Amino acid sequence: MNDEGGRREGRQRAKTDFRFDDARLCFAFAGTLADRGADVHVERLVLPEDLSRWCVESGCTTAAPVCTEADLERARALREAIQRTGRALADAAPPAVEDIALVNGAAAEPTSVPELSADAASVRWRGGGAGAVLSMVARDLIALCDSEHRARVRICGNPACGTPFVDTSRAGARRWCSMKTCGALVKKRAYRARARTTADGE
Repeated sequence: MNDEGGRREGRQRAKTDFRFDDARLCFAFAGTLADRGADVHVERLVLPEDLSRWCVESGCTTAAPVCTEADLERARALREAIQRTGRALADAAPPAVEDIALVNGAAAEPTSVPELSADAASVRWRGGGAGAVLSMVARDLIALCDSEHRARVRICGNPACGTPFVDTSRAGARRWCSMKTCGALVKKRAYRARARTTADGE
């Protein structure tokens, strides 16, 4: 079982675990390639089974779809189109035509559909495989672009991260894709640097 951040219960979260902290669906998907600003990236969608697991952990479907290598290739292509489009929004620049075409193509597929339980206490998502989930991801980016939040897209202030996020803070001063991960990491590094400086000064 996983918690809301994609961490398996009973152990510390690994670098390869999926992250959903404070993220829109489309940018959580972009985050399946981690450490974009570092010399070595961390690929979280290594196998088709990883994509299947992301589909469930993201909440887009209840039953894990059977994913193929072709599904994985399409997913990675969509992910990179979303990443580049997110960066374009953050820079207030027009996105690439090819990326928009790819997003629109994914969004054109039928999505998973919600099914209410008999007691109306829960919802199950039923869909037609990985394509249905990727359609939901693409449509989330489209909905973002059609909202006032498009002007609040930022790139994480952790230089090693590079993941887009939506700054919904009242002051518009959020710097990190997640305070639980990148924010905490950068603040910890800054604290250690100050401690070393103090120690050197003594």
